[in-house]
Amino acid sequence: MTSDRPTIRGAGLSFGPATVRDDGRTVEAVVVSASVPDPAMLDVALSGDHLEESRPARSFRAPLDDPALKGLPSTHPLLAPDPGVAGPHATSTSDYELPRLKVPGLVEPIEMVGHVVEPVADADTGNRPLVLFIPGRHAVCYDPDDPQAVSTRWPCTGRFDEVPTHLGHHYLQQVLASQGHTTVSVGVNGVNAQDDALGDGGADARARVVLRHLDHWVGLARDRQVDLDQVILVGHSRGGEGASRAATRIPLSAPYRVAGQVLLAPTNFATNTAPYVPTVTVLPYCDGDVADLQGQLYTDSSRDVMTDDTSLKSSVLVMGANHNFFNTEWTPGVSAAPSVDDWGGPADQPCGRRTPERLTAPEQRAVGTVYVAGAVALFTGQVEHLPLFDGSAATTPSVGDADVRSHAIGGGRDVRRPGIEATPTTSSGSARARLCTGRVNSGQVRIEDCLPRARAVTPHWVAYGARTPRRMFWEMTWSRSGAVAGLRFDQPLDLDSARLEMRTMVAPGIAAELRVRITDGAGESDTLLPMGGSSLPPLMAAGSATKMWAQSVLVDASAARGVDLSDIRSVEIVGGAGGGRLWVADLAAAPLTLASVPAIRAPQIHLGELTIAEGDPSGDRPTMRTARVPFAITGTVTRPGRLLVVTDGLQPESKQRFTVEIAPGQTTGSIPVRYRVDRLDSGPAGASYMAVWPLRGLATDDYLGNLVVRDDDPTPAVRLHVTRSVREGQPIVMTARLVEPVGYEWRVTFEFVGGHGPRALRGTDLRRRWLRRQGITGDLDRPLSRLGVSLTGSAPGSRRTIRIEIPTRRDRAADPPKRVTIAYFDSIGGGPPRRSTVVVRDRR
Repeated sequence: MTSDRPTIRGAGLSFGPATVRDDGRTVEAVVVSASVPDPAMLDVALSGDHLEESRPARSFRAPLDDPALKGLPSTHPLLAPDPGVAGPHATSTSDYELPRLKVPGLVEPIEMVGHVVEPVADADTGNRPLVLFIPGRHAVCYDPDDPQAVSTRWPCTGRFDEVPTHLGHHYLQQVLASQGHTTVSVGVNGVNAQDDALGDGGADARARVVLRHLDHWVGLARDRQVDLDQVILVGHSRGGEGASRAATRIPLSAPYRVAGQVLLAPTNFATNTAPYVPTVTVLPYCDGDVADLQGQLYTDSSRDVMTDDTSLKSSVLVMGANHNFFNTEWTPGVSAAPSVDDWGGPADQPCGRRTPERLTAPEQRAVGTVYVAGAVALFTGQVEHLPLFDGSAATTPSVGDADVRSHAIGGGRDVRRPGIEATPTTSSGSARARLCTGRVNSGQVRIEDCLPRARAVTPHWVAYGARTPRRMFWEMTWSRSGAVAGLRFDQPLDLDSARLEMRTMVAPGIAAELRVRITDGAGESDTLLPMGGSSLPPLMAAGSATKMWAQSVLVDASAARGVDLSDIRSVEIVGGAGGGRLWVADLAAAPLTLASVPAIRAPQIHLGELTIAEGDPSGDRPTMRTARVPFAITGTVTRPGRLLVVTDGLQPESKQRFTVEIAPGQTTGSIPVRYRVDRLDSGPAGASYMAVWPLRGLATDDYLGNLVVRDDDPTPAVRLHVTRSVREGQPIVMTARLVEPVGYEWRVTFEFVGGHGPRALRGTDLRRRWLRRQGITGDLDRPLSRLGVSLTGSAPGSRRTIRIEIPTRRDRAADPPKRVTIAYFDSIGGGPPRRSTVVVRDRR
């Protein structure tokens, strides 16, 4: 059981959100296609791998002695207490259980259990922030006496016990409690067992669990010294998406307030963020589950959504860390239930467990403790921990030799985005620069893409064909030292009391030597050395799993001479020796102090569902109509907003991608979806799905919607005819004929179900070449009903006849009449099969 979810790709088609059937193997999704796709042309992908391909889980290019692997960034000690060290307070542990929670969309209710670790009652801590942990998606039930036996049936019964996933963050709880925080880790096994059937992967269900536990703590807070104005959510994997959904949903009027959230290797199926909620997202480079590091979108998406959002959004990249080891109950050797290392590559290749770059489980937990406890400290007012999260390359003894990098937006930064507030300067020397779309394309070359003719590159860019929002980047390449190119802005950047930050990606395996030139409005400029040196090292090369992640290029502009730092009009890269290639996501003036966060919650979109009858066109020809799927807005829209909408359905006309503008004060609206109206039977119902993503001024809660169009045209009859008597050498002819055409592909199936004994029609009575085409070989001297022959014919709805022939073989022997019973089914009428007996008589 994984945290990432499978997707269906291929054949140039667009698929909706995938769900998994109860068998755990069948993946389903809505697809737009004029005909039924050939399954052989489709792929099922999970965590970056195509599941049906028999090849190694990863392919790798770089040997371990590659110099690119050794270019580690310089670090400096954090000038604050090490958050990975336990505090002075004794702790106590307890557990509670509440009535089970019924969640829409799930058959069985969810357990409501909490594992509490807190300072002892008489510890002198003052008011204690509440840190609530939401674990991720893992196996649900196991047999303590059989390590190979697991079950996904919920609730666990018989010989199966629950996997105690919610106890896997106890090590983090223990450190936080000793530092003066109350912590609780909640169970979500009931969600894990059932969320395959949910389009959002269970994010709404997990958010409901979080809110129910917080409601419970309202009654405990006074006696436990808990400060509910300082709630920090910590979510791992799918628990991270559930935490962010809860943080977005909680109104300011609630009796508790989320002061921040820490998301460990999270999913982000919704491509969403939590405006006005400080967020640290920890990304493990060697994640073998959520391999695309989609949690990066919690940072990237927040940049554009709310212009007055000053909450810090930080991404922390942990080299050598995997997905599972943040939870001890997912870690081999220490978990109660069976567990695995999720990284699937060879042990002696990059990210493999035998390489020095890979973190051991204890090392990964130590790093996780520093960044979780450090974020909690930062969110509760200890700003001296900020250098762990803002790209400053600060480290602590508890991190050890681990390579950890960070970048940030928000927090009061004045950002310039390529193609929006920033446009290219004139390049000089060997430099070539351009704006490009954050997309990669392994098929057709599109010049506007940042990496045409490339496989998917994560986590900032989307693959070609993805319909989610994409962003502009600025790209620069150079071949000789002294090349210059950059970005200019109409609104000056003030670096008088701020440092310059650029989120910058470099090509895999190639370090970039660079300096930075700043120019003011009067044309005065100076060239500066970035903090930490001129070399921007690449990330570890790991073949198809290599990441291109934006590192922080930091510049202290106070050393500039003759430049008005309050009026910076352009920032340029001066390329160093050896050439290079890089992409800048954005640049910003970062203040020396962290900005306060306004007490605001973003208005949220709740997309609904609509079921309508198809109706009839005014004439005989099909026409297109538009249905409007409703949405509601909670909160107050104070400025113009914009949504990106994609729709898909069973008809090509249903596939759309467009934006919807939201006006100040608006509380409701609708999404237009086109559908076809005709007089043909089109099946019981046609469904279109839609998804919305915030582009500006809004957040999303229920981001998936549906339109169901009930077909109200009569189902035509199917006339079936089978030749009842033929002579040897003549074909048995089976014909199916529609009384009226239909609006879908239809099928008819014929099976041999009867005829035994010496007078049964046998395989030897049919032509062998025809039998081989049906895959029938071996002993043919058996009745047809025992050979497993099944014949299916299909046709588009406009073709009303399906004809299938079975060639009989003429021999020289004098045979008595032989019989076979044929059952036939059609995909239109349903009901029990109809049967006919065919007699094959001797030719003489």
